[in-house]
Amino acid sequence: MSAGNPALSKVNDAGAHHHRPTLCLVRHAKAGSRERWTEDDRDRPLTARGHKQAQLLAEYILGHVGGPSRILSSPAVRCRETLAPLAGESGLGIAEADWLDEGSPAEEAFDRLRTLTLELDGASGTGCPVTACTHGDVLWGILDLLVGDGADLGESADAPKGGLWVFEFRQKKPPSASFFLPAVGS
Repeated sequence: MSAGNPALSKVNDAGAHHHRPTLCLVRHAKAGSRERWTEDDRDRPLTARGHKQAQLLAEYILGHVGGPSRILSSPAVRCRETLAPLAGESGLGIAEADWLDEGSPAEEAFDRLRTLTLELDGASGTGCPVTACTHGDVLWGILDLLVGDGADLGESADAPKGGLWVFEFRQKKPPSASFFLPAVGS
């Protein structure tokens, strides 16, 4: 395994991760122009830059957080393509979730993601993180709800395309938060 952030993940002798229940929340990587796209917006793909971001996100998640237990995505092509390298490298499929689609209620997405994270990556520390990809509107809504739960997103919280928020759910404490944005040249 790559060197990781010990605050996010610790590896035992057998290679299993032991950590707090963790949610990796991704805003889809850079996609083609909405204004120039003439087909159904759900079918709008990533750009070459977006594909590079997607690969770097997969490498970061696997190297710093750990392999996921579940990969969830909005049905939009750009979201599924963002998680495709992670799915390929981890050997998992991508489960589509309509409640992660653009325009979906953030409250529902947050409740489902938190519940799934606590079920699949529970207090025993033997599970693996849940990774989900969504759109800016849903992501911002979830970030607002996490702040309402006491999460500290820092002075200048952002949710750019291709950005990753990692949340650890802790007993009787607000979720901890960290952010990663893949550095991709233009």
